[in-house]
Amino acid sequence: MRKWFNWKTILIVVGSLLVIAIGYATYLYIEVKSTFEAIHEPIVSDSTEFASETSDQSTKESPIQLTIQNKEAPQPISVLLLGIDNWESSGRADTILTLTLDPNTESMKILSIPRDTYTEIIGFDFSDKINHSYAFGGVKTSLQTVENLLDIPIDYVVTVNMEGFTEMVDLMGGIEVTNEFAFSTDTHEFPEGNITLSGEDALEYVRMRKEDPTGDFGRQGRQRQVLEKLFNKAASINLIWQAPGILKIIRNHVETNLTFDEIVEFQNLYRSTLNNIEHLNFTKGDGRIENGIWYYFLNEEELTEVKKTLQQSLQ
Repeated sequence: MRKWFNWKTILIVVGSLLVIAIGYATYLYIEVKSTFEAIHEPIVSDSTEFASETSDQSTKESPIQLTIQNKEAPQPISVLLLGIDNWESSGRADTILTLTLDPNTESMKILSIPRDTYTEIIGFDFSDKINHSYAFGGVKTSLQTVENLLDIPIDYVVTVNMEGFTEMVDLMGGIEVTNEFAFSTDTHEFPEGNITLSGEDALEYVRMRKEDPTGDFGRQGRQRQVLEKLFNKAASINLIWQAPGILKIIRNHVETNLTFDEIVEFQNLYRSTLNNIEHLNFTKGDGRIENGIWYYFLNEEELTEVKKTLQQSLQ
């Protein structure tokens, strides 16, 4: 009788844990689906030669949608990542990255575009710093301007409020980076060597450029460093119990034209591209003052070479 009681107790405990696990998994699925449906923001681009091909998502199926529906094999895609410094006041794009992901070669190319790059602002009759494109016309104008500059179609856009970046770092318990040289900002001191950064620390760390001898290029390098450390830490810890906090940050600080189904498939189709990441940069340009404003003018030969590299990665 006692033996049966022990087994009965074990079964009750195991059954209860199973019910809790299933309930929590169901809750997470509903929350994840709800979150990504909330941040989905379709973008209709109509001012570049690529508008009819990829950007008008209301009339043409995206590359991932074609794969989901078994109409085509997985194909290379392009993603524009914008880090916005002040979302609620239509701020500027503090970070501008383009990613091309090729599942066939299992490779990814990440291009950092200097925020001060002087270029034509699509939809307006003038040229200005590329990071101002967001303030002038939001995501749509930024997308069109980058498409025009690089001469490639952009399939997807992810916009991140930089405030959410700080919250994510704090949620992960901070990150450790290796600082190449000591520097300070108005509010923070960053000694040389290994340092642990909170969310606010990390934001100051990646934004500094005035004391960097390489200017915006050093800033771009710190951005990549912090993002890689953040991704690595996220991959090394159990995110199941952190999920509610992560989803809250995503809901409040991220927008994308990726649908929920596309996001689910994205990991399956393009995870292998993380095995081979190549970083591209514009380093041969000329920074100078024009009409009292500092601009970065791209080197035309380097721009042509970068265009060719990105176009080949999307074939």
